[in-house]
Amino acid sequence: MEHSICPTTISQLPAGTLLLDVREKFEYNTYRSSIEGLENMPFSEFDQALPSLDKSRAIVLFCNNGLRSQTAARFMRERGFENVRYVRGGLVKWQQNGLEMFGSPPDVISHSMSLDKDCSS
Repeated sequence: MEHSICPTTISQLPAGTLLLDVREKFEYNTYRSSIEGLENMPFSEFDQALPSLDKSRAIVLFCNNGLRSQTAARFMRERGFENVRYVRGGLVKWQQNGLEMFGSPPDVISHSMSLDKDCSS
């Protein structure tokens, strides 16, 4: 199973997919995407929060650049979550694809990053 998806495919996810932003609360509250239904569950709180989630539910994770959500997805799979994926390139890639964001971007947005070129659509 491919464990990552491109930002441009979010609209094609099956109904009922849980969308989680794993950034810290201050990051989430400062800079948000226009993704309908996106919830914040900071990676730092996973130990307390994961037991409340259905392990068989489709879950897609977001973060700023894809690294934290990739780590969080691996963490979840190691704990029995069957259908968890992360967004390649995170919100940086989301914005580069012309998708809407709200708030003030963190400084890292303007930095040159080596992002996965497979999400070029």
